[in-house]
Amino acid sequence: MSAPIGSEPVGATPKGLDIRKYFYMIAKRLWLLLLCFMTAVVIMLVMMARQEPEYESTAKIQLIRSVGLPANLQQRDMEAILGDYAETQRNILLSRAVIQRAREKLGITSAEFNSKHKGLSVYAVWQTAILAIKVTGREPAFCADYANAIAEAFVEYKTEERSGGSQTTVVTLSQQANRLAEEVAQMEGDLLAFVRENSVVGIQERGNVAAELLAKLSKQAAEFKTQRMLLEAQQPLLAQAPDEVILAILEYGMPAVAAPTMTAMSQEGDVATDTAESLITRGVVEQPDWGRLKRENAVLEAQLVAYRKKFKDEHPLIRDTLLKLKQNEEAIKVESQFALKQYYSQLEALTIKEKAARRVEQAWEEQALEIDRKQKEYSNLQRGLDRMQRLYDVIFNRLQEVDISAGIQMESVKILERAVVPGGPVKPRNLQSLFLAALIGLAVGVGLIFLLEFMDDSIRHPDEVAGSLGVRFLGLVPTAHWKQEDTEYYRVDRVDSSSGFAEAYRNIRSALLLNPEGRPFKTLMVTSAVPKEGKTTTSANLAISFAQTGYKVLLVDVDLHRGGAHRFFDLQAGRGLSDILAGNATMEQVTQATSVPGLDLIGTGAFPNNPAELILRREMKDFLAAAGEKYDLVIFDAPPVLAVSETAVIASQVDATLFVVWSGRTSRKLIAASIRQLLSRGAHIVGCVLNNLDLSRMGNWSTYSYYHYYGYDYRYEEEPLPSSANEAPMS
Repeated sequence: MSAPIGSEPVGATPKGLDIRKYFYMIAKRLWLLLLCFMTAVVIMLVMMARQEPEYESTAKIQLIRSVGLPANLQQRDMEAILGDYAETQRNILLSRAVIQRAREKLGITSAEFNSKHKGLSVYAVWQTAILAIKVTGREPAFCADYANAIAEAFVEYKTEERSGGSQTTVVTLSQQANRLAEEVAQMEGDLLAFVRENSVVGIQERGNVAAELLAKLSKQAAEFKTQRMLLEAQQPLLAQAPDEVILAILEYGMPAVAAPTMTAMSQEGDVATDTAESLITRGVVEQPDWGRLKRENAVLEAQLVAYRKKFKDEHPLIRDTLLKLKQNEEAIKVESQFALKQYYSQLEALTIKEKAARRVEQAWEEQALEIDRKQKEYSNLQRGLDRMQRLYDVIFNRLQEVDISAGIQMESVKILERAVVPGGPVKPRNLQSLFLAALIGLAVGVGLIFLLEFMDDSIRHPDEVAGSLGVRFLGLVPTAHWKQEDTEYYRVDRVDSSSGFAEAYRNIRSALLLNPEGRPFKTLMVTSAVPKEGKTTTSANLAISFAQTGYKVLLVDVDLHRGGAHRFFDLQAGRGLSDILAGNATMEQVTQATSVPGLDLIGTGAFPNNPAELILRREMKDFLAAAGEKYDLVIFDAPPVLAVSETAVIASQVDATLFVVWSGRTSRKLIAASIRQLLSRGAHIVGCVLNNLDLSRMGNWSTYSYYHYYGYDYRYEEEPLPSSANEAPMS
């Protein structure tokens, strides 16, 4: 069974870069390479003949800068600065002012200038402060004169620019200095007037005093406010409290933690007593008589208790004691009212003091703000004057520097090298141009060759058969060079038996006999993918080769569309296979003996209208059986696989199928499709023959080229024949 299409068989050529293969590709289409080479050279010769000679002359200018650069400047920064300077000078050199002045120096008309001038370029010489002026023209003297004129015009322009620039700078700086001097004087007058009007020293002192007073007033107002709030917090408790409680509060003060609504009258029992006692612990108003009266009451109450134990209520001591107690109570009440009035007076006094302190604080605050504003205004005037003074000093110093350096050249240019008349043209450069054209032609030719090779997917080499098709390679049939007077058929029995053409078919015969699969066959079909691939020639020559070894061979032409194997042996068409399949004749009646001993032929007979149906009839199988019994080998010359449908049917009925491929013609996609079609019908493909392989153009790329080593040749005579004499074999 044949290997699947596309499989890599054992012994296939390893993939890799093979330089010899590329040499073969170029040698195969050497005509295309030579055509591209000659075309490029001819085009260049025509262009050189039509091109006018061009001359070139160069003048060089040196740029000199006296401006010092910082010592710590990095190399790349210095190169950037110098590069920018050189680029600026290059643009000035190409400006209209310099070019127009140079053209005036030549003293020629515009028409004459345009007829001689071809181009102008200015470039900086690498890593130098030198500008090169290159002029291209049709006359050598004009190129040198114009380059020198541009260099001279540039030097004159730079000289005028330096002298005019210094004067302009002095005038501009003087105007700026005068204007700044006037502004400085005006600002000094404004500052002096402000100092006189506002006494700057007094402002600073008043500012310090105001700050101190504001701090003191703020602290004092806060103290008055605190005392007032404490007194106001006691006022709700005094409204409903008894006189004794009021006096106690006024004498000992209100506790800070007491709630404003907490009074002795609002509580009962021990709570009221505890609140009164706690209110007495702190005093706000001093009442020394209240304490004395309270102590006397305590003594009187103690005496009253003692008297009542001894005497009755009508006793004079008891009555006197009660009277004194009553008098003390009234005195305590008077003291309470007086203390209450004193409380309100003290509260009002604290309120008045607080308001007065706030008014004084506000007045000093406004004065402090005014003082601060004047201080800022003074500072702004002073800073403005200082800034203007510094600017004036800078302009004045710059003016002095310009006056000093007016006679010093900060930069200069000089003509380093004058242009000379060129000794010969720069264009056309014949040798260089021809060499470049030759390289381009060769490159285009090689590119086209590789492009055509890439686009060509045909089978061109023996090694591609197994690698691309996955079938066994049986042998090759090299291209034979025939003469016109020779027979029009390619038969191995009509050439020298030692020729390479005959040896090729003997190799194919040996490959078929030494089948590695060990599967014998008596019926062999020869076919191809498309017409004109040499399958009839291959069938006939294989039949002759087997007959020469003593085999009894039958060649059957099964191409019922356009078969012509009978012409290969100078026989008549007559009746043939179509008559057998139609039942109109027997095998013996249509068999023709050829001039080759042991070889018989059955032609196609009359071309039927339904060849596919005839192949499928029972008579075809009977014919195969009868032919196999009578002959040692039956070879069928079948039509192309992709052209007709009966080829695949015949392939499924014979023992083996041989596939013929014309080298460098048929697409491998069509070949692979044909092989897949045969395999899908159960065909047994024993191998493939590569037909019409031109070994003379392969060089040493393939091992098959060693046919020449053994003296094999592929033509009748030793001298080479013209390619026009080559004839394609029969299909």
